[in-house]
Amino acid sequence: MKFGIGLFTMQTHQDNPVTNAEIYKQTLEQVKLAEDVNFDSAWISEHHFLPDGYCPYPPVIASAMAAVTSSIQIGSAGVILPLHNPVRVAEDAAMVDNISNGRFNLGVVLGYRKEEFDGIGVPMNQRPSRMEEGIDVIVKAWTEENFSFEGKRYKFDNINVTPKPVQKPHIPIYIGAFEEPGIKRAGKLGYPLLIGPGRTMQMVRDTLNFYNEGAKEAGRSPDGIEHILIRETYVHSNSEKAKQGGNKYIIDLYKYYFTLGVKMYVRGTQLTGLDDPLFEHLAEERFIIGTPEESIKEINRYKDELGINYIACRMVFPQANHKIISDCIELFGKEVIPAFS
Repeated sequence: MKFGIGLFTMQTHQDNPVTNAEIYKQTLEQVKLAEDVNFDSAWISEHHFLPDGYCPYPPVIASAMAAVTSSIQIGSAGVILPLHNPVRVAEDAAMVDNISNGRFNLGVVLGYRKEEFDGIGVPMNQRPSRMEEGIDVIVKAWTEENFSFEGKRYKFDNINVTPKPVQKPHIPIYIGAFEEPGIKRAGKLGYPLLIGPGRTMQMVRDTLNFYNEGAKEAGRSPDGIEHILIRETYVHSNSEKAKQGGNKYIIDLYKYYFTLGVKMYVRGTQLTGLDDPLFEHLAEERFIIGTPEESIKEINRYKDELGINYIACRMVFPQANHKIISDCIELFGKEVIPAFS
C-alpha cells in the first residue's frame, strides 16, 4: 500500500485565525513531517476567487514543497486544466519536476464552478475538448523536441518546451473525474484516476467499472492501472475523540463544499440543503475516522474489496490548527502506515 497526504488547499477559516502567509509556512512544515513519517506523496488542490484564499495554482506551492523535501512525491489534485494554457502547464510542471529531481505528479481535473470559468473567461461547454487537447499538448511538450498541434481549441506551431521533465518518458498524469463521461474519458486516455473522497464503497466500484468500460471501448487494457483513492481521514488514539474530530472537521468541510455546488448523495438520495437530516449519515462507507487500529481495519476493506493499493489521506482541514493537523499526520504515519509496509 502507498499513502499520500493532502489535500493541501491553503484556506483560511474563522475557526483557525491565521493569515494565508502563516498557512503557507505551516503547510511546508506539515509536508516535511509527512515525509519523515512514511507518507509517499503530498497532493495540492486548486480553486479560484474564493474569499478564504484557496490555492489558485498547485505548481507554485509544489515548487516550495520540493525545495524543503527530498523524497516525498508531490502532486496536483488537481490543476483545473481547461482554465489554463496547456503549454504553460507543461512548462511549470517540468520546472517543478526539475526542482524536485523527478518527484512531481500532474493531476488534472475538468472543473465545475461556473464562477471560475466566467472569471477567467473560458466557456464551460468547452471543458471536455480543452481537457483532451490539453493533455495531448502537455505530453507532446514533454516528450518532443519540436512539435506542432492544431485542434479545436489550441494551435501551436513548431515549439520546443524546455526544460524537459526529469522523469521519463514523462511526468505521471492522473485524472480527477466525478461523472460517468469524465471517468470513461480517463479510461479512454489510459491515465489513472484520482478518485474523489466523497464516494461510498459502491460508488468507488461504479467508478472503477466506468473507467474499465472506457478503457476497453478504446482498445486499452485497464489491468495494472494504479488509481489513487482520496479519503477523508481523521485519527486519534481515543475512539470517541476521533469521532468528535471527524464530525467537526470532515462533516463541516463537506457542508462547505456543498455550498460550492458539489452534488452529494447519502443512502441513494441527493442532499437538498445544509439542513438535510441525511447529513448525519454522510460518513457511512466514506471516511477513515477512528483509532489507528480502526483505521487499519477500514483501509483493509479498500484493499480487499476494491483492489485499491494507493490512498491519499485528506487530513489537512481548514478549520483545524497546525498542531491538530500535525498530530493527525504523525499518528497515522507512525501507527497506521507501518501496518501495510
